Amino acid sequence: MTAGIQMFVAEIIKVKINKSMNKHNSITWISFVGIIGVFFGIFYALFGLESLPVYKKFVPNAVYTAWSNGLYGSTFIGFSVLLFFVGRHAFQTNNKTLMKALLYGIMSWLVVEAFFSFYFGIYINVLVDVALTLFLGLPLVLGIRSKNK
Repeated sequence: MTAGIQMFVAEIIKVKINKSMNKHNSITWISFVGIIGVFFGIFYALFGLESLPVYKKFVPNAVYTAWSNGLYGSTFIGFSVLLFFVGRHAFQTNNKTLMKALLYGIMSWLVVEAFFSFYFGIYINVLVDVALTLFLGLPLVLGIRSKNK
């Protein structure tokens, strides 16, 4: 493809993306993705991935636990990267709305995890969740309550 045609195609794609992903559509999209993620998380927490037929068919039992650990670890890495960038931005700009969003996300994770840990008798993890609540939540609460603009 010549450079002129490539630029023309790139411009068409940019125009279509700009028109289709306006602010309203972007908010709708991210809200939809977030809600689906919450429902999938509830399903995963209650029934596990092994309850999905596609995983039973394509994931060998011999590697299921190791693979599942990889999923959990990668999720934690992704969450921590998000926490790093959004959290830094929230404190650098003293953005209380972002701090609240981080606090709600962290607390929803830790409350659900503590519930399942308690339910299954893994009390040491309940203590870990309490410690994480203080370690991650307290700076956010203090930031939210600070009078700095």
